[in-house]
Amino acid sequence: MEPAPPPVNLDANASEPLRPEAREAMLRAMELPAGNPSSAHAAGRALRSALEDAREALAALAGAEPREVVFTSGATEANRLAVRGALAGAAGRGGWALT
Repeated sequence: MEPAPPPVNLDANASEPLRPEAREAMLRAMELPAGNPSSAHAAGRALRSALEDAREALAALAGAEPREVVFTSGATEANRLAVRGALAGAAGRGGWALT
């Protein structure tokens, strides 16, 4: 009988150290004024600009258009969007239908 393969960690986000680049970006974002990026006031405009800069940078890394980058509040929302997108894509090819 062969030995079992080593376990695979599928929960790395809870145990991996923060990358230096992510820490630097997070610290820069935390220095921005508090506000709503959808607001017209100066703080909102600064936040909207930072948000769109991040969207463009992520799109460039992913080879996508900025309009294709969607920020979510967390993993549950992101997973739901991914599953619905996969189902919609399959429905367009004669597969599963969304109800």
